[in-house]
Amino acid sequence: MLLEPPRGMDDLLPDEYALKQHIVDIIRQVYSEYGYLEVETPTIEYYELFEVKSGEEIRERMFDFYDKAGRRCVIRPEVTASIARLVSTKLKAASPPIRLGYIADCYRYDEPQWGRRRRFWQGGFEIFGSSNPLSDAEILQVSHQVFKKIGLEEQYFKVGHVGILRSILESYRVDEKMQDRILTYIDRKKIGEAYNIMDSLNVGDEAIKSIREIIESPLITWKRDSVDREALKKIKDVLSPWDNAIKSFENLLEIVELAITSGVDSPIHVMPGMARGLEYYTGFIFEQLLPDVDVSLNGGGRYDKLVELFGGKPTPAVGCAIGITRIMQYMMEKKNIKITPKRPKIFLAYLHGVDKKYVAKVLNILRSRNIPLEVDILERKITSALEYAVKNNFKYLLIIGKSEEESSEISIRDLDKKTQIRYKIDDVDKIKKILEEVN
Repeated sequence: MLLEPPRGMDDLLPDEYALKQHIVDIIRQVYSEYGYLEVETPTIEYYELFEVKSGEEIRERMFDFYDKAGRRCVIRPEVTASIARLVSTKLKAASPPIRLGYIADCYRYDEPQWGRRRRFWQGGFEIFGSSNPLSDAEILQVSHQVFKKIGLEEQYFKVGHVGILRSILESYRVDEKMQDRILTYIDRKKIGEAYNIMDSLNVGDEAIKSIREIIESPLITWKRDSVDREALKKIKDVLSPWDNAIKSFENLLEIVELAITSGVDSPIHVMPGMARGLEYYTGFIFEQLLPDVDVSLNGGGRYDKLVELFGGKPTPAVGCAIGITRIMQYMMEKKNIKITPKRPKIFLAYLHGVDKKYVAKVLNILRSRNIPLEVDILERKITSALEYAVKNNFKYLLIIGKSEEESSEISIRDLDKKTQIRYKIDDVDKIKKILEEVN
């Protein structure tokens, strides 16, 4: 008999769940502030939805199975494809721009380690219908706001643009499938394999040399008005033989400038040779990171062809998926941050011999007036009930003994002031006024 959950899938205890919900509440607050409407998609989707453009890394790690009708299904490994499916079908008549958000658990057969679990939670921001660089900058904005509201001020970004590398490869007639494979190798830091493929496809020596140069170029850190303009110019010089690559780089720089102007004050590292594992990216890409960890805690980018791929009309799109589970782990292990689960501050205890019907009546009266409280169901002695209430940080202990029952009263003990007063249960407005001060 197996008494533990499957490897890499974790139970959440009350304090862990409270931390997760704290992060979710902040994400939803940012949804509200920026106009994102939350949606939900199924945990199980058809295999084909993710097979097409999710990328080799995800395809290798999907939990897939055949249903009873013989159709191949997956437990979702990410959510962007599902959201794009939604836009291409049920929201195809919606007026752009469409801003959607989601909170979802995802599943990948990763090797469990720091920042990688087989079940993990994400909070997404997706914008459909706009190719304006302001929309790309907004994704950086909302990402920055979420981390800032959580208290992760040490955040920083890495940004790139897949159009830079794709434009160079396209000039040598490298098809999209092979582009995806090359970018996947670059993302996995298997740079040698990427160069070997380019060489086998007759990509020119000048192009490979230029690609190598931009991949290996030092980070260009941009913060507010501080950036090495000479380094940016050097990248442009390297890209000068390819007009579309320069346009992609200029688009990236415009997005960064807009993000900084809109209030993103964290360091942004410009990486023109950056790639990400998902194959559906068509333009701007980014990762959001924190010190002392090697994995990103948020990432995303532009995917202008995905909705059309699923049968919808051509629809530019950009978004991100914030790693809720990774942020939780960072906060707990690196920052020692805990969130106390919220519970009532009022504890009601009754003495042995009290009619339980009177207890139920009192509970009904108080709760019907929206007074949150916990009731002792172990029939402790009053000393034990008092000890429990103090240990668990209750503010008030409500006591029902035989004398309170006979006179239709309750006793209210203030555990901080160590005072105790009896009230008629019919005087519930006065009781509510006293008790609501703590909840």
